Amino acid sequence: MMEQLLIACMLLLFTWMIIKTIKQGGSLHIYEPHAWKQKIDRVVIGCLLMTVLVSWLITTSSMPTASADRMPDMPDMGSSTTDTTTSMSTASSTDSSSTASTGADFNLTDPTIKQQNQSAVRLMNEQALSPTILPNGTKQFVLNAATFAWSLYPGKVMEGWGFNGGIPGSLIRVAVGDQVDIVVNNHLDEPMTVHWHGLQVPNAMDGVPGMPNPAIQPNGRFDYKFTVTKQMVGTHWYHSHYDDDFQVDAGMYGAIIVDDQPATQANQSTTATPASPSYDVDKLFMLGATKVDGADPENVFTINGKAYPYTPQMDIQKGQRVLLRLVNASAEDYHAITLDGYTLTIVAEDGQPLPDPQQVSVVSIAPSETLDVDFTATRAGDWWFHSTIASELSNPDDTADNMGGMMTLIHVK
Repeated sequence: MMEQLLIACMLLLFTWMIIKTIKQGGSLHIYEPHAWKQKIDRVVIGCLLMTVLVSWLITTSSMPTASADRMPDMPDMGSSTTDTTTSMSTASSTDSSSTASTGADFNLTDPTIKQQNQSAVRLMNEQALSPTILPNGTKQFVLNAATFAWSLYPGKVMEGWGFNGGIPGSLIRVAVGDQVDIVVNNHLDEPMTVHWHGLQVPNAMDGVPGMPNPAIQPNGRFDYKFTVTKQMVGTHWYHSHYDDDFQVDAGMYGAIIVDDQPATQANQSTTATPASPSYDVDKLFMLGATKVDGADPENVFTINGKAYPYTPQMDIQKGQRVLLRLVNASAEDYHAITLDGYTLTIVAEDGQPLPDPQQVSVVSIAPSETLDVDFTATRAGDWWFHSTIASELSNPDDTADNMGGMMTLIHVK
């Protein structure tokens, strides 16, 4: 503001000098060139002084100053080995040898990494979160949203945002007629919600901020309560609906499977859930994506939160009929998936059975979409299940292995 006032004053002074010179020059005779030269020299000198002064003021006013509002320096994108994930309100940078602002230790031990990898296997096997049965018969589940260190592939650890310490979060399995109470505790530093994608729940339970309930604030809690209906049967998923482009890619999502009939007592345990009566094998693959190394587009592609070679592998017997539940939990990208050596049949979309199942060699699945596909294991061998998009089949900064991303093996014995 001060610089602008000084410039305005100098401009006024310069204008006054020109006007005065012109008025004085009006009384000079045309044959008095020396007097005219003196007046013109004054104007030229004034112009030069004004130019120098204005240039100095502009230069000094544009120089950065140290202040609390200054943006932090961006990392060197060419040499950084840091995973940086940025949202509208949060910027965090972590890697396998650093500690985030949350205080979490990102130097994960091998046993911890193996434990995380095993969680991807448990999700593939549809091992669900056990509910607490309240006195009125309501099934109560608890989802704790927090940040933690998460291993993506060898040498890459990111700051995960997720439920119950995993990416994806805990599998929730319910049946038609169940009264459910899903308690969500927000241990993050920013608001969040949970949206039950594909489930027609009451509007107040839908998890859209402000419609009508506000987002869950840090250290806050919300109970999502609804009755499971026939419409909800099938493969679905849940995810944050607050700043979801960032939060979902950071790991704020999980699967919810709704069965048409109540599960038996044996199925309510945390052991693998028996397959549907019409299938010998029933497995779940959540296709996800995240952003590391300061990338703007998604650049790490996962199955059950892991990139190859950490993705879970499946063992089945020749002759078995297999159901694969696929969920595209990526916030931005379509995926095109194939199983080498096999043709897949799409039998359900977003939980709803298709009246005319489609046989395809490549399954195209949009963001937020779920597809149930099946096949019969008629050919023995080790078969790749993978994306057909080249950019989704490698891991950033992974010099040890050219293969990575959204791929795994299905072993038919």
